[in-house]
Amino acid sequence: MVSRKEEEDEEEKEEVAEISSESNQKDEKNEDYNEDDGEEEEADRDEDDEESEKEERSSESPPSDQERKSQNVAALVRGNLLVRRQPLIPRILSVSDGAAVARKPFKPPCPKGYKDHNEELTRRLWARKRFVPWGSLRPSLVAISNLLHTPSVTNDDPSEKNQYLPPGIEPLVLWQSGGSDEGNSNFVQIEVDPLLVRYLRPHQREGVQFMFDCVSGLSSSDGISGCILADDMGLGKTLQSIAVLYTLLRQGFDGKPMVKRVMIVTPTSLVSNWESEINKWISGKVQLLALCESTRADVLSGIESFLKPCSPFQVLIISYETFRMHSAKFEKSGSCDLLICDEAHRLKNDQTLTNRALAALPCKQRILLSGTPMQNDLEEFFAMVNFTNPGVLGDAAYFRRYYEVS
Repeated sequence: MVSRKEEEDEEEKEEVAEISSESNQKDEKNEDYNEDDGEEEEADRDEDDEESEKEERSSESPPSDQERKSQNVAALVRGNLLVRRQPLIPRILSVSDGAAVARKPFKPPCPKGYKDHNEELTRRLWARKRFVPWGSLRPSLVAISNLLHTPSVTNDDPSEKNQYLPPGIEPLVLWQSGGSDEGNSNFVQIEVDPLLVRYLRPHQREGVQFMFDCVSGLSSSDGISGCILADDMGLGKTLQSIAVLYTLLRQGFDGKPMVKRVMIVTPTSLVSNWESEINKWISGKVQLLALCESTRADVLSGIESFLKPCSPFQVLIISYETFRMHSAKFEKSGSCDLLICDEAHRLKNDQTLTNRALAALPCKQRILLSGTPMQNDLEEFFAMVNFTNPGVLGDAAYFRRYYEVS
């Protein structure tokens, strides 16, 4: 009996031990699971923290233009973007403000206001805008002082007259009297100023001599009092013309100047260029008047100043259009002694008003400058030759019959 009870007690103890061992194992497994879950939760928290940090960084740094553009396009496609047009300058001068602005007092152009003898105001009112060639150092606003004050003629310095040419450059003597003895009191010699000769190239020396012979009547042909200088562009037609006009303004066969007034007619865009070239080569040696982009009152005042008997001006630069409109003022004899026409292919048609107005000018000594004296047919060449030396080729019918080729 006792043995059976002991056996039953031992079995119960074994069962209890097995149950306790199983429970211990379950507890160990639960602890492992809890540890794994804690690690996963910590990893999730780290990921959330990183995402939040990224969002904060993205919110702090503004999006790029490309991202904003793509977002706007996407929102516009979905219909979530409202487009409103606004002016770049929302308010300049509205209609309601126009009356208020108009009632304000006018601001004077000078800080001193409208006081008597205001030199700054006078300078601004007398200033005019003009075309300034590229590379020029002259201001765009030039005061018209030559119409208000009589310029003084600058005399040549004795040192300039006795200047020597560089070695290898010969003086350019255009004409001299029969006697070769310079000590003779009757000896007269016409030569180009050394200041210009040193810059003349061989073909330019020939051009100056050619123009002087034609204009002064030394040409071998009869009835020649003008010429056409047909050098190509860039060969120095302007410099050759300046050398001739300056020589004729200072020298002559009898020791006196051969011409007193020179008029240069050129397209409007070249008036300032001619003025700059003359000031470049013979600045202060001749009195120059250029009518460029001036008002009608300035043009009339300038023409009157040039044509008056005791005018100090020696050279007038004027455009074709301005001369045509005021050609009646140049009809008197002595208004011009030498005429130089630049871009003279504009005179290829003798029926135009400009050609007729210039042809009626009482001036026999004429020089035409053109790189293209003949463009289409021989009649254009005849018109230009007949303008410089009228009748030297006969009339138009004679020229067509004997010179034109059918």
